[in-house]
Amino acid sequence: MLAAELPRTSDTRCSAREPVALAASALALDRSRSVIVSDVSAEGALLDGRDLPLPGEDLLVVIGSLESFAKVIWRTGEKAGIRFDEAIAQEKIATMKKEADWMKAAGWYR
Repeated sequence: MLAAELPRTSDTRCSAREPVALAASALALDRSRSVIVSDVSAEGALLDGRDLPLPGEDLLVVIGSLESFAKVIWRTGEKAGIRFDEAIAQEKIATMKKEADWMKAAGWYR
């Protein structure tokens, strides 16, 4: 495993991650992927999925009504950490959490 593929061992995030379970799309130049967003913060998110892009790749991430450009920071197996190009407003994160709570109640994930 390459060092660039390892998650950070020390937590240097500027904002806390919020646990969610949302279906999303990660679009790169070569193809799109269906992913699950497991947690999100104003600066980034954790993606779960198959054949995720490599560290350094740019993505357009679509999570519900949110569309944001991001870069893959690390990847291990079927998980990848991304950093958004621009911070996400707390109101958008609150909306995503409400959508995630609805998905859990409906039994769609986890």
